[in-house]
Order: sequence, then structure tokens, then C-alpha cells
Amino acid sequence: MADVMTNLLVLNWIPVRSPGGLQQISLQTLLTSEQQFHLALPRDDMELAALQLLISLVQVIAPAIDARDLRQRVKTPLAGDEYQQWSDNFADSFDLQHAETPFMQVANPNTADITPIQKLFTGLPAGNNHAFFNESGEIEAICGGCAAIALFNQASNAPGFSGKHKAGLRGGGKINTFLAGEHLRETLWLNVLNRAAIEKLLPDAKRNELCWIDPIKSGEIIAAQTIGLARGLFWQPLRLKLESSPRLMTCDHCGYSSDIAYTGFRCEADFKFEVNGQWPHPHSPRVWNIKNEQREKERYMSFNQLVPGWTQLNQFVLSTDKPRAGNARAPVVDHFEQVFLEQTHDKMVVLIGGYANKQAAILERRHEVFSMPSNWAVNQRWLVTAIDAALAIKTVLRGRAYYFGKETGAKIQDQAERIFYQQTEHKVHELLRTFSHRKEGKQAVTDFIAYCKKLARTIFDDLSKPYQHSPGGLAQYAKDRHSLNIGLKKIEI
Repeated sequence: MADVMTNLLVLNWIPVRSPGGLQQISLQTLLTSEQQFHLALPRDDMELAALQLLISLVQVIAPAIDARDLRQRVKTPLAGDEYQQWSDNFADSFDLQHAETPFMQVANPNTADITPIQKLFTGLPAGNNHAFFNESGEIEAICGGCAAIALFNQASNAPGFSGKHKAGLRGGGKINTFLAGEHLRETLWLNVLNRAAIEKLLPDAKRNELCWIDPIKSGEIIAAQTIGLARGLFWQPLRLKLESSPRLMTCDHCGYSSDIAYTGFRCEADFKFEVNGQWPHPHSPRVWNIKNEQREKERYMSFNQLVPGWTQLNQFVLSTDKPRAGNARAPVVDHFEQVFLEQTHDKMVVLIGGYANKQAAILERRHEVFSMPSNWAVNQRWLVTAIDAALAIKTVLRGRAYYFGKETGAKIQDQAERIFYQQTEHKVHELLRTFSHRKEGKQAVTDFIAYCKKLARTIFDDLSKPYQHSPGGLAQYAKDRHSLNIGLKKIEI
């Protein structure tokens, strides 16, 4: 039987803020209360991981029958007895310290070595990763809620610990996409798929037991299309067990008090298996190449360059097949557009988050928000045009800056690109807010492209100015400035 103190369906483990202040609440309180809560964690990636964990929990324990059912849940909190009925069906499934099937763990991993708990917090230095300039030992003991969030994030979103440890079902550092509501309860339901959407997404799913109840076997070869929704959302590629002790302590991560201290974990190395194919994760946009009218090299989208999210906005909110490539939005975006957009919501607010990584090293955390009016879709073509034009302008600017530097010794191309991104991001958000009518869309894109061209010229002038007084510098500036203008003139609607 589940222990109330470690059961995520009963425990007060969710760190939130509300008009009443900061507190930890239970999932039942969150789903059955009229009060509006918002997640409150010290790290944005942990906050996004907590959101994903909550969405996955609700998806599994309270699947919606149809669109009407979901729209009602967004409007009205659940009745307490309804939540109790659902949670009773999973009483032993989400207990961090269950004797036989602990949440996202195995009862007895085949290792005695204990790793400090800080290793579960992606990017913190419990090894050689000092990406966020934190100290070793900064997190030594955490509460059950933070242990669950970190455990889920490591299994779902982070790169593997090493070459001897598997990463998640999508690999490490993949992009997550969610829809945002006015408060946390609404946000959860906006990202829960109804039964018809699940059947369409996973028509061949045959195995849906949670990994800690029906463990992955060593050497197993798994067809991705057979993985059910619950199993895939809570995929656990590692055989590990949290180490804990009963004592009153203050969590080093969230700052709340706890009666149980989680201080480390034991994790087996070289646990191997294979997953063949791409599992259509509800929270992930995907991209692919097209060759001979067939998809190839299909993959989940990643933040593989340190560039702002708006550069990939077309892929986050649109699904397209182009001559050489295509993409699919995250299924939750498709579902939101079909079930909620224009029926209950007058705008679409998209949360984008994840890690930019190079193998096991985290380069950057990403968390971005884009808001669009409900009928933005009438201007899809203009959105594609605007983003493609801005990226083309950036490419022309970088190219001319590179050639200027090649002749004068001015290495300004990286700085030019960085400034361009910084000074266009707010314009992209302004552009999205104007997409309410087709006529407005065309004019807005025209103005946006004109702004980007003017910005490119200004950046080139400013960065090249100190070098124009060197021998041949002014002549080279005139030559490259002329080439810049020619390149920019070719970029039109």
C-alpha cells in the first residue's frame, strides 16, 4: 500500500504561489480548488519539468473521454470524490518509496555505489559539468517533491549521465512544447489529450504499463509504435534507486521543510536496450528530410544552436511538408487548436523549453513564451514569410560581416548575428500580436521586413566603423556595404 508521505497523488509536494503566498499543495488540491495557483521553483528548467510531470500525471490518471469533457474540466474544478476515485486506481503507482515498485525506480539496482543527489539536477557539477557556475555539494538533501521532479526531468529531458547510461526515449536535450492557460490547473487540462487523439496518435500501442511496474529488460529490442502513452510519458531508461532517510530537514532546492531527506541514488551502468523508430511524444515537435518523396532522418527538434526560439517558430506552430524537409508540431498543439482554440480561448500561448546541449554537456537552458490571437492561423503564410525573411536577412548580414572581417581583420560576424537576434526578438512578439486579420498580417510583415533590413544596415555600419580608418578599410566597407544592399533588396514578400 502506498505511503501518504511519499505518494505523489496525495503528498503536498507541488511548490506554488497564489494570492495567499508561497506553499506546497497536493495534486488533489490543485485539481479540485477554485483558487488559482502558479508554479514557483527557483530554476526555470525545474519549473518546466514540474509542469511536464503534472501534465503527464493528469494524462495518466484522468484521461478525458472527449473534447466536451475536456472543455468542462478547464472551466470547472473536479469534485473531490471524482479525484479520489481516479487516484485510488493508481494508489501504488506513484509512490517514491514503494517497497516493490517505487516511482521511476527499481527496488534493488545492481550497484552499491552512491552518487550525490545533486547529479540528478541537470547542469549542476556532480562530476565535470559546471555549466551554471554552481558549487559541488550545493544540493545535498532534497524533499520528495524535488526528488520526483529531478528524477522525471533526468529521465525525460536530460542527456545521459555518460556513455554508459541511456538517455530518455527522445534522447537528451529535446524541445518541449506546451500550451499555457491563465493559471496552473487550466494549463494542465489544455495539454491533456482526449481518447480520440490518443488513439490517432498511438494506434498500435500494445504495452502501456509504467516502466517501474513492467521494467525494460536488459538487451530488449522495442518497437517504438508499441509503446503506450503512460509508458512513454514516464519512460525510465535507467535502473536507479533513490537513497533517503527519515529526518526533519530543509530542502536545498525549494527551501520547504520535509520529514524525509533524499541525499543520493544508486544507478547501474551499462544497462542496454534498443528502441527502433520514433515514438510520437505529445510534447515534442519533429522534423525530417524528404528524399524521393519519402521521409528520412526523422528526429525530435533540439536547441542545437544558441539562437532564440523565434527562429524555429514556424516549426513550433505549423506543420509543413516542403520539397526537401518537413516538420510536425507537438501533438498537444494540434489538439489545442482542434479542441480549445476559438471555442474557449481567444489566443494561443505557447511555452517552449528544453536544453541546448553537446552530448552530456548542457550549454544553455531555454524557456520562451509566444502569444498569438485565436485567428492567427489565417496569417500562417505571412508568419512563414516573416520568419524566413528575417533569417535570410541575418544570413546576408553575417556573410558581408565575415567578408569585411576577412579583408580587414575585424572578426565581427558573430557579434553582428548576436545583435541582430537581440534586437529583432521583441519585434517578432509584436508581429504575432498583430496577426488578427489577413490584411493586417500582410502590412505587419512588410513593416517587419523593412525593420530587419534597416537593422542589418545599422549593425554593419556600427561594427565596421572602427576598422574603416585602417589601410583599405574604407574601400572595403564601401564594397561590402554595396553587396549588403544588393543582398537585402533580393529579400521581398
